[in-house]
Amino acid sequence: MRTLYITMIVVLLSAAFAKSAEPSYLPGGEEVKRAVETRRGKTELSKLAAKMEPGTWAELKTTMPNKLWTSPPPSRGLHIAGWTDDAHWDSRTGQFLYMGLRQTRQFIAYTETNNTWRVIALDPKTDNPCFRTRTGHIYETNGFDHERSRFYHYYRDFKSVEENINLQGGISYFDVVTEKWTKLPAGPSAMALEYFGALDGLVVLGKEAQFFSNKRQKWESLGASPVDGYHSLMRHNPYRNEILMGGGNHNRQVVARITKAGKIERLKDFPGDFGLAPDKVTIDPTSGRYLMFSWKNGPLKCFEFDSNENEYRFVKNASDGPYPYKKYSATYSVCAFIPEYGVVMWAEPKGVFLYKHDSSIDYPLAAAVPPTAEPKKKK
Repeated sequence: MRTLYITMIVVLLSAAFAKSAEPSYLPGGEEVKRAVETRRGKTELSKLAAKMEPGTWAELKTTMPNKLWTSPPPSRGLHIAGWTDDAHWDSRTGQFLYMGLRQTRQFIAYTETNNTWRVIALDPKTDNPCFRTRTGHIYETNGFDHERSRFYHYYRDFKSVEENINLQGGISYFDVVTEKWTKLPAGPSAMALEYFGALDGLVVLGKEAQFFSNKRQKWESLGASPVDGYHSLMRHNPYRNEILMGGGNHNRQVVARITKAGKIERLKDFPGDFGLAPDKVTIDPTSGRYLMFSWKNGPLKCFEFDSNENEYRFVKNASDGPYPYKKYSATYSVCAFIPEYGVVMWAEPKGVFLYKHDSSIDYPLAAAVPPTAEPKKKK
């Protein structure tokens, strides 16, 4: 009897460990490992992350300049987030990076070593990238190559007859180490893009997904996509070597992934409507599962999505109530996962917060919500 009891305990502990064990992913090889270890335990971010209990939120007090989140002149000074979640973390330099937009662009960064935010200046006279635009939001047009520390961004043309300006849109990447921009060969317009490490290139969503190969230096087709990118969300998952994409105006509950072989696979529908403006998707660094935050069917609900098991689970301690941002700030925050500290960092003018997911819990399976009707077109 005692042997059976011990065996059962071992099995249960093994299952719990298997579910909660932290993945061994860290980009950049030995160089990045050394850089991370020089910061670990010495910075406010690393110390706060280390003392957090799983399943909790904690505020990170940072130095944030005034108007950091405000589009610069000649814009009317609007909030540069909203209709997006698209920030990225660079483990090599310990920086949280976000390109924002409302008429003009503002490229901002948080640096772990000094716990301070700054603006990375953009040249308004060049189209690498364009500083100004007429309308729009960022949507999902920021991407990141974690291995090379390259921040990708899509931007539209900007033309002004009065000012004799004719700047061409496109996609450029910012080398985080050298702080220099490089423009890619002309390609498709984008509302959703992501760098894909497994294929070493950039993916742009549309009715047909397009791929820019770093090796071949050209754009190619990945085939028809069930998620077309219009107000859709998209996230590169280096833990599982895939890209997740979902939701949007034309495919409100549809979720799919691009595998490391370049195949597009439709997955189980999201349990409700999903997409921009309000919703967010990030990755839990302790499990490689997705955390999907949705306001479209009422108060905020967070779902843990396992793309391998193809199941959604409701996470109460990350949903309405515990979620730290309220009212206007709630849907204007942006986020990025931090592999080395096992947390997700969230930022907005109201403050900076960390969330440490408890991946050891078997959260309840999510109940499906019927999709809302498509809005009728005017005759």
